[in-house]
Amino acid sequence: MPVTLRPVAELAGAQRASFASFLLLGHLVLCSIAWVPEYIDRLGVSFAQWGVILGLAPIGALSAVITAPFMINRFGTSPVMRVTALLATVALVPLGFVTNAPLWTVLNTLFNFLAGLTGVAVNTHGVLLQKKVRESILSGLHAGWSIGAVAAAASGGIATLLTSLEIYLITVALFTLTGFLIINRFLLKPHEDGHREEGSTSARRPLRALPPRIWLLAFGLLCAVAPELAVFEWSAVLSRSAGADVALRALPFATFMVGMIVGRLSISTLTRRFDVHSMSVAGALASGISMGLGVGGAWVLSPLSPLSAILWLAGFWSVAGMGLAPVGPTMISTASSLPGIMTTQAIAVLSFVAQSMSIVAKIVMGAIAEGSTVFLAFSVPFAMLFLAAIIANRTSTRVRARDIQMVPAVTGPLPVVLSEELNGKP
Repeated sequence: MPVTLRPVAELAGAQRASFASFLLLGHLVLCSIAWVPEYIDRLGVSFAQWGVILGLAPIGALSAVITAPFMINRFGTSPVMRVTALLATVALVPLGFVTNAPLWTVLNTLFNFLAGLTGVAVNTHGVLLQKKVRESILSGLHAGWSIGAVAAAASGGIATLLTSLEIYLITVALFTLTGFLIINRFLLKPHEDGHREEGSTSARRPLRALPPRIWLLAFGLLCAVAPELAVFEWSAVLSRSAGADVALRALPFATFMVGMIVGRLSISTLTRRFDVHSMSVAGALASGISMGLGVGGAWVLSPLSPLSAILWLAGFWSVAGMGLAPVGPTMISTASSLPGIMTTQAIAVLSFVAQSMSIVAKIVMGAIAEGSTVFLAFSVPFAMLFLAAIIANRTSTRVRARDIQMVPAVTGPLPVVLSEELNGKP
C-alpha cells in the first residue's frame, strides 16, 4: 500500500504530538527521581544492593530493543506506542506498594521493558516524521524528553512534601495514560508513517567483521551515558547525604537536565562555528571538571551549610549537563558515518554495548557508595567523562552538523533499530 502524505498543517499537528510523546515519556521514566531515598528505605537495601537492582534494570530496556522492531513492523508506531504506554503506566504503580526487594526488582525490570518499548515507538515515530518534513526537528523532539525529565524532578520534589509515594505514582500513571490517549489521534497512522518501507537495502555485517573503531566508540558512548545515568539514579541520594531538605533533593538533577536541554538545543548553532569533535572533547572535559567540583564542593560545604552545598552542586551540575550534551551524539554520529556498515546496525551495536556495560558501572557505583561514601562513588562518572574526551579526540572524523542533529537522545528513548537513517544523504 502506498504511503499517504499528510497536508502541512496535519504534519505540524503530528510534530506537536510527537513532542508531547517525548515529554510524557521523559516524565514517566524519571518520575521517581526525588523518591529514590524513600525506595531504598522502604526496601531496606544497602547501597551495594541498590546498585545491583539498578544494574538489572537495563535488561528490560535491552529486551525492548530486540522485541520492538517486530511489533512496529507488524502494527505501526502509533498503535505500539498507545498499548505499551498503557502497560508501562500499569507497571509503574506497584513500585510504590511493593516492599520486598526481589519482587520490586522484577517489577522494575518489567517497567523498564515496557517503557523501553514505548521509547522505541516514540523515537521511531520521530524519525519517520523527520523524513516527511524539510527542517531538522529531532533535536527539538528530544529536548521534549529532557523537559519531561525536569518536570519529573519538579513534580516529584513537590509531591514529597504534599502526598505519599503511592498516590504520586497513581497520579503520574493516570496523567501519562490520558496524555498518550489524547495525542494518539494526531500521530502518523500505520498506513501513512511508512514503517514498512523503511527496511534497509544494505546487508548487515557479522559482529566479527565490524571495524575495531566501532567498539571504541561503543565504549565512548558508555562514558557519555554513565554520568547521565549516575545523576538520574544517585543525585537524590547524594543530596540527602549532603543534608538537603526533602524539597531540594531533586534540584541538582533538575539543573543538570536544564543544562542538557540548553546544550542539546545549542548544538545546531555551535556546529556552524566549531568542529563537532573539538566541541565534544571540550564539552566532556568541562562536564567532568564541573561534576567533580560540584561533588567535591558539596562534600566540603555539607557539614557547614547543607543549603549552600546543594546550591553549589546544582550550579556546577548545570554546567556539567551543558557540556555533556554533544558527547553522546558525537559518538553515535561518528559510528553512523563509518564506511561499510549500515547506520542502523552501528546505532544498534553502540546502544546494546553501552547499555550492557552500564550494568557493571551501576554495580560498581553502588559498591563504592556502600564501602565508602556516595560522594566518592561519583568518581566513577567523573573518570568516565575524561575517558570520553580522550575517545572523542582519538576517533575524530568529519561529521556534518546535520548528522549530529539527527542523532537520537542517548539516555532517552532508545535508538531506532529498524529504519535506514540518513547515512551520507543531504
